[in-house]
Amino acid sequence: MRRNIWIDTDPGIDDAIAIAAAFASTDRLKICGISTVAGNQTIDIVTDNALWLTELLGGKEVSVVRGAEHPLIRRPHPVGRVHGEHGLGYVIPDKPARTLTSAQGAAFLYQAIRDLPGEEKMTLVPIGPLTNIALLLGTYPKIRQKIDQIVLMGGSAREGNITATAEYNIWADPEAAEMVFQSGVPIVMCGLDVTMKCLLTMEEILKLKKAGPIQQQFARMLEFYFDSTAYRGKGSVAMHDSVPFLYLLQEEKFSGEHHVMHVSCTEDSCRGMTCVCDGAYTYSQTEKPQNVYVLKDVDAAWFTQELMERLMRY
Repeated sequence: MRRNIWIDTDPGIDDAIAIAAAFASTDRLKICGISTVAGNQTIDIVTDNALWLTELLGGKEVSVVRGAEHPLIRRPHPVGRVHGEHGLGYVIPDKPARTLTSAQGAAFLYQAIRDLPGEEKMTLVPIGPLTNIALLLGTYPKIRQKIDQIVLMGGSAREGNITATAEYNIWADPEAAEMVFQSGVPIVMCGLDVTMKCLLTMEEILKLKKAGPIQQQFARMLEFYFDSTAYRGKGSVAMHDSVPFLYLLQEEKFSGEHHVMHVSCTEDSCRGMTCVCDGAYTYSQTEKPQNVYVLKDVDAAWFTQELMERLMRY
């Protein structure tokens, strides 16, 4: 049976590549819908990007719903320097022809999960800030019984990428992340510990550039990374948001550890830090249940080959 998944996203260059990988895997993954969230760019930009991407990738039958336009209690913080003015690097998407579903993010997601037949469950795959997922779990707590797991891109058990201590998706809405981490739903955290090992090089991007018109769009997005301050002078770029989808396809290619984890919701330099609070770190926390499976390693060569194979399917 195909796994039911729901994608929550803020496209975003690596989000776009991840969505492409998911749509190239519909023999294994049933994409039940996409919700957008303010993050890499404003909610208007990322929502138009999601609509355009589903058109480009042949997913017009997949519902796209507009989600939260700002974090739970903080101001949004777009990162155009990393993803570009339009969120997709050097690609300026056409105005999407298709329209949004009328319902709002968390409410529509609730209905989609609730209406799954029989004993079927949904796997949530958030690859942006966790605002929509927190609103879903906080507003409709009983729906947790129909959620198989949350496989998210975000966090780090070591250093960050937006600050020295925090990864961007968690930093953008730490209160939402803490609500999700403490929700009791099984969580797989695909954080920087593993995503920084999941790379594409300029050689792979040149292969995309020489392929079909859709792959050329991917290449134009990714070239922006190499010209940005985040990656300038480096030989490869991390495909952070593709990791949850490839994990769902072949979990055995990854390894990790279970931890008790909290999110720092302070206003200081620790904002958004995903704090491992068990073992030798904080003895008093060892009696708490381990709530997050943290991915730590991956077969990196397999990841690159598998992602490229799926991108070349178009």
